[in-house]
Amino acid sequence: MLASKLKNAFLNLARRDVPTEETQPSFPVTELTEKQVATLQNSLGYVFKKKGLLIQSLTHSSYYLHTGNQLQSNQRLEFLGDSVIQLALTEELYKEYPKEREGKLTSLRSSFARGDTMADIARRLGLHQYIILREKERKAGIAEQDSSLGDAFEAIIGAIFLDSDWATARKVTLKLYGKLVPQTEQEERIANPKGKLQEMIQPLHGNDAIRYETTSEQGEPHNRFFEITVFCNDKAIGVGTGKTKKEAAEKAALQGLAAMEESK
Repeated sequence: MLASKLKNAFLNLARRDVPTEETQPSFPVTELTEKQVATLQNSLGYVFKKKGLLIQSLTHSSYYLHTGNQLQSNQRLEFLGDSVIQLALTEELYKEYPKEREGKLTSLRSSFARGDTMADIARRLGLHQYIILREKERKAGIAEQDSSLGDAFEAIIGAIFLDSDWATARKVTLKLYGKLVPQTEQEERIANPKGKLQEMIQPLHGNDAIRYETTSEQGEPHNRFFEITVFCNDKAIGVGTGKTKKEAAEKAALQGLAAMEESK
């Protein structure tokens, strides 16, 4: 029932929000050649009817920074694509694992809907070559960051949904994911270190024992570096650095896992 309602909501949204030829904004189409567009569409297994949607899905938010044209970046498509991916994964996992309970299914979905998982798919597609950036940001390595790649992947799925329909977007999403095989314990630890650290600390010290704190922040707004420290009962057990707070926190959690295991 819920999946049916969500599908209907998606279909209504598609009919209402898909841009017409007259209302499509002016996109920086010169940033991608016809050959690049053709190559990417071949990798996706989908040919866009409205190429402007594909271009928008690849346009990083920094491209229009301080221009007043932020709505032409891929952020809105990313928002939509996230929900399309979540529903596609939810429906497929529900069918593939009929004996699993809700908690396990939620955990499985989270592992597949993680930013780094989507970034890996984006790398396989070579999306870093197509993300539209200003030259300064490209040289700074923005296109190779997990956040940029994951956002672009979500935006492309959102664009495919608007350009076609739910069934097509679902089919493309699941094809790009491949077989939804659960991770091993070690893979899960690496993929979700914060969750594993919480599982380790909670039975011993309670729900509120663990906290993450940003202890350093450096660099230009478009190229920040963060240092995050994880504490257990106010004792530092791990420090991590990265270009996003998420990356830094996960590295800190990995150190925290190692520290907790050594103290056993």
